[in-house]
Amino acid sequence: MDGGQSQAPSVRASVRPPPGLSASALDKKLGLRKRAREDAARNVPRHDATDLSAAELAVIEVVAAERARVDQARNLAKAEAERRLRALAPTPQDFAGPALDARLALKQGAGRLAQDWSEMARAAALTRSELSAFKDANQLRRAAHYPRSTMLQAGLLLLAAVFESLFSAALFAEDDARGLLGGAITAIGLSGANVTLGFLAGFLGLRYLQHVRFLTKALGALAFAFIAFLGLMLNLFAADWRDQLAALSGQQISGGDDASFHLWSLLQLSSPQAIILLMLGAGVWVFAALKGYSGFDDPYPDFGKMDRAAIAASETLSDFRAEAREDLEKPIDDAKKALAVRLEKMRAEFAAMNKAFDEASVKMEALDRQVRAIDDAAAEAVHLYRQENALARTSPAPAYFSAPPPKAGPSLDPMQGCAQLIDEARARLADAQAQSAQALVDLITELDDATAHLDAADHA
Repeated sequence: MDGGQSQAPSVRASVRPPPGLSASALDKKLGLRKRAREDAARNVPRHDATDLSAAELAVIEVVAAERARVDQARNLAKAEAERRLRALAPTPQDFAGPALDARLALKQGAGRLAQDWSEMARAAALTRSELSAFKDANQLRRAAHYPRSTMLQAGLLLLAAVFESLFSAALFAEDDARGLLGGAITAIGLSGANVTLGFLAGFLGLRYLQHVRFLTKALGALAFAFIAFLGLMLNLFAADWRDQLAALSGQQISGGDDASFHLWSLLQLSSPQAIILLMLGAGVWVFAALKGYSGFDDPYPDFGKMDRAAIAASETLSDFRAEAREDLEKPIDDAKKALAVRLEKMRAEFAAMNKAFDEASVKMEALDRQVRAIDDAAAEAVHLYRQENALARTSPAPAYFSAPPPKAGPSLDPMQGCAQLIDEARARLADAQAQSAQALVDLITELDDATAHLDAADHA
């Protein structure tokens, strides 16, 4: 509220005519009331008159000089505003140059990458074709299944070997003359051999039993039978050895001098420790065989290896393609930055031009208010004369008294030239933005075309 009240007097003061040009001042200076009564007494102007009276012409003549001065100031302000706007108008920028440089760099980069791209793509395609041929030859209608990392599977095998070693060490230490250390040494050797034989039985035996070729399948069966026989002999030997140690406990025997073993001795196991040792060894052997069958690779021989080779080649090609794409995008990024700098320069110039237009509009509005104030003062003075003349005359007043008096100067014209300059600058900026955007779209299209051309050349 306070701000509005404080601004009102200044606004009213700004529209007041210059001193000496108000209606009352003109009346005092020209004696309008007196001349109006005198003219009325002489029936001047006549009721059929169309021209202004001498008093009215005197009013317009008095204010015309001040109006001419303000009009001259307006014209100078308009000319200065137009000159300044032309100087601040956005400078046309070259948006084709950065795009052409980027196109040249893109073609050069594509030429450098073509050979390596082609070789890596051929390698990936070759591994995929080899994998497909392998699946067709071996009648495989599924994807390969194998762990991404074998560390967990190796850890499980090691855990099984440690478990068997600890348990077997305790069983052997009871009757081993060398005590716990001797039992541990024996248990570690037996568990290591048992896990190894179980793993080989699964990896070299069970996996090849499902091979499509009969000879390979027969060799797998033979390998599995042989390794399984060795595992059986190992565990039976360990159980029989533990049974003999239990039978000879308390006697002076050497740790393992008699390594003879007979198949029928299994029926003669008498100690529970020997039977437990046999069951433990058999369980660990089966566990290791299953891990060898499918824990480290696909159950079908060479399927996992072929699949990993195809995946590795595809990933290598994908990584190379991503890096190559980044290299090809660098000139486009440089062009994008150059275009953005040039476009930002035009925007800054247009913003400065807008600011200058606003300043010129404020100045021109102040001058326009002065012109309107002068015209209003002249109109009021003429109206005062007509009013006094019409009241004092005995004959009808002229018809033109009801028409507004003519202005003391030309009609106000808007800042059409400045507005046109602003519109042209805005259109130029919009066109520059469209050119920049289209240049970037064309560059991205050419990048995609170059990538597609490299891919097509690889498949050709």
